[in-house]
Amino acid sequence: MEMKFDEIVLRDYRLSDVEDEVRWTNTDTAWFYADTPWMTMEPVDPDELREDMRHIISELTEDAIRWRFEIEADGRHIGMVSSYFLDENFEPTPWKSIDQSKNAEENRSVRGLGIEICETDFWGRGIGGKALTAFMEYYRSLGECRFLLETWSGNARMLGCARKLGFVEVKRQKGAYVVDGKAYDGLTLEKRI
Repeated sequence: MEMKFDEIVLRDYRLSDVEDEVRWTNTDTAWFYADTPWMTMEPVDPDELREDMRHIISELTEDAIRWRFEIEADGRHIGMVSSYFLDENFEPTPWKSIDQSKNAEENRSVRGLGIEICETDFWGRGIGGKALTAFMEYYRSLGECRFLLETWSGNARMLGCARKLGFVEVKRQKGAYVVDGKAYDGLTLEKRI
């Protein structure tokens, strides 16, 4: 599956994407630390990742509801958007309890969205907002109209993007994360369309 939106493309994962993902998880990790600087990225075994992705690609049917799309801009694979489910209290819903053939409403959950622009030379160009807009439109075509983003109060780029898209804060966890000795809040933002 592939969707075009302005100058970006959201598309299914391809085996050729594995080498980018190996690089993003082993050497070019700035994206990870901008998103979750209190965590440590564990390197991946390239062969295990290749095998996992071959399995995921082989299991993907044309009519399956997608939980992830790769982002292309200027003909380059630059990152991904993904989704997960949160309950009405904004707590994670275990994957085992989710029927992947149903949308969030049918699963009695809210769709949480994630985005990673892993190629730093594409930061600050508005691509994240376009990718999230296209991703929400995909789910809207499936009948979903409520979306959540989770971030931390020190992630200025994500907060700016979310606010431009009309997301509003619905939950704040004071001092949830410590980065370089400073406490930051955990934030959940919501948009209804």
